[in-house]
Amino acid sequence: MRAEDPLGFTVEFFHDAMLTDRLQQRYDLRRGAEVARMDHFNIVVPDVQAAYEYYTSLGFGLSETIEDAQTLYAAWMYRKQTVHDMAFTGGAGPRLHHLGFFAHESHQVLRICDILGSLHEESHIERGPGRHGVSNAFYVYLRDPDGHRVEIYTSDYYTGDPHHPVLRWDVTDPRRRDFYGHAVIPSWYAEASTVLDLDGNPRPTREIRQVEEVAVGADGFPVR
Repeated sequence: MRAEDPLGFTVEFFHDAMLTDRLQQRYDLRRGAEVARMDHFNIVVPDVQAAYEYYTSLGFGLSETIEDAQTLYAAWMYRKQTVHDMAFTGGAGPRLHHLGFFAHESHQVLRICDILGSLHEESHIERGPGRHGVSNAFYVYLRDPDGHRVEIYTSDYYTGDPHHPVLRWDVTDPRRRDFYGHAVIPSWYAEASTVLDLDGNPRPTREIRQVEEVAVGADGFPVR
């Protein structure tokens, strides 16, 4: 069943799925970054607090935030026992910022960069490689031929402990942008993919509703 959530995104519910062969040890089939699974969605919403409250009502846990005393700028939420299945970040939305794919080891993230460089396709690398402060992920962001953003990452952490504490980043903490201090290019903040409604039409965006005491980008980090 396909439906629309209160945030303006199309979601699909299903009862069961066809089982396929387990390929975990089919090393002979692996190529490129050897991605293991699709891991998470990062979406842009006008009201992060409302998104957090709705997904909490569905049973999602909270792993990390970017916030100050008045405003929730970004929230990382999970159902599986990793850092996130959904990341909500403040901005004009609804829009899709990126799809995240998990690789087992950091050298696989570097390998896809080497492959793209050797093919003279380095223009597809938008940001990274680097390490996030939020989630601890070692990452690279790519743009596919249609311009959509894809993250390949590794090295996040286990959240299955029921007493797992929420890691709360102050919006003024510079480490949250990039653990190594690398600058973030403007496109990563400004650009995101249009989402479609149930009829397949582009969904109009709504301007950000939350207080903008600090100008934030797609991951909740200040642009300034």
